Amino acid sequence: MSDYKKDELENLLTRLNKDKTPEEVVLDQITLLLLGTLLTLFLFSANNVLGLIAVLFIALGWFYPVDMLRKEYDIRNTNISLDFPEFYSMVFYQYSRSVNIFLTDVIRDYLPNANEDLADELGIMLDNIDYADEIYALRQLKKRVPKHFIIKFCDIMETRLRGYDNISQMQYLKNEIDAFRISELEKELEKRKRKNDTIQFTLIAVLMLYIIIYFIFNILGALKMFQ
Repeated sequence: MSDYKKDELENLLTRLNKDKTPEEVVLDQITLLLLGTLLTLFLFSANNVLGLIAVLFIALGWFYPVDMLRKEYDIRNTNISLDFPEFYSMVFYQYSRSVNIFLTDVIRDYLPNANEDLADELGIMLDNIDYADEIYALRQLKKRVPKHFIIKFCDIMETRLRGYDNISQMQYLKNEIDAFRISELEKELEKRKRKNDTIQFTLIAVLMLYIIIYFIFNILGALKMFQ
């Protein structure tokens, strides 16, 4: 295993709180690869066409464990991004009212309202603050979740914590995040609309098929009567 792949797997496993090592993931890949090979050989002995189709399982067996980790990683980051606007609204509201605000207090106030993935990240932030300080926690968050808005948030908050009054930058970021939230809501509504349309089309298609089958059986029954 190359150092690059090992580093990637370690990062994914750490971010997802998986109790596994990169070597165990590679072992899963090898196991699935061997199972796919055995299945392919068995199907080849029965039917060449099935054997050729089963060759795909060899590749799938190798890529599946890592692909699943990457998908979980993307889902986690997406969930964090979707919940982040509400968290930032609280941060902005608190810091716009007073300069004597501790980021730790804001995090603890929002924590009960956070979704599971964001709650995990906020919990890690609190641990990092206890370990070092708020600036260290922000820098670690930026490394763990390299999303555009979160990187900007960390940079702006670090500047704020160093004593600079950058409320105008915080307002600008809030406007960006609000626009992002509206955009994501519109996408979600459109996605639900497409899903509902698909369900309705499927139901209509099933109903039409049922009607066609019903008339076919009626016609066949009528033909038998005249025979």
